[in-house]
Amino acid sequence: MTKPKVIVLRGAGTNCDIETASSFNYTGAKAELVHINKLLSGEKKLLDFDIAAFPGGFSYGDDISAGKIFAVKLSKILKDFEKFIKSKRPVIGICNGFQILAKTGFLPENRGNGQVSTLYTNNCGHFIAGWTSLKVNKKSPCIFTKNLPDEIKLPIAHGEGKFIVEDKNEMSRIIKSNLHALTYTENPNGSMFDIAGIVNKAGTCFGLMPHPERNFFSHHNPDRPADMQKASGLKESKAVGYQIFKNAVDYI
Repeated sequence: MTKPKVIVLRGAGTNCDIETASSFNYTGAKAELVHINKLLSGEKKLLDFDIAAFPGGFSYGDDISAGKIFAVKLSKILKDFEKFIKSKRPVIGICNGFQILAKTGFLPENRGNGQVSTLYTNNCGHFIAGWTSLKVNKKSPCIFTKNLPDEIKLPIAHGEGKFIVEDKNEMSRIIKSNLHALTYTENPNGSMFDIAGIVNKAGTCFGLMPHPERNFFSHHNPDRPADMQKASGLKESKAVGYQIFKNAVDYI
């Protein structure tokens, strides 16, 4: 069987691309690291791939605003991304990737693809990193969160993770349509409605601030029982991050 082809997009300052690609490869896909400039030059074609991933990091130094410069570059080939998303191919934006999807206007999904949200400076005013508990919205159409437990734990690492939507009608639509796929149990950054991740109506374009690639195996989680691996007899037992990536691969 042909493996789904994944494009993992990167730019200067991206630093989670290798882990993201490895996660897709482990779950049965064939991932390729591609610099955004290769799409701009036409050397690589987005529509040749089945899944697209925007990994975490600090693309272009998060100058101006987190993910903004990458989003401006992306705007030059926006039609290809519109076709990609409309064809319901899975797209995931993790941390900086979520910031990029917000600033391109792909999340939240809207008719004009205009930016209606942002990920703003955390309420504490500085970068935060650590593990956080998340509620999984079982009513969400998100393909990435299928078959997950009601509550999961993932690491966060961001300075601009506060999800904001100024238009009350837009926020109301997100909540009523259950597009808030993940919410924080204890809000670490001040996000509106405790939102940690949102998805489009088709459930295929997903942005989240936590890092699923950093809780891929059980030994990544510091709260695991000390004898978990020994008891299971497995070298690498899988965690919730594995399921998130596997869901996209299975969907294809």
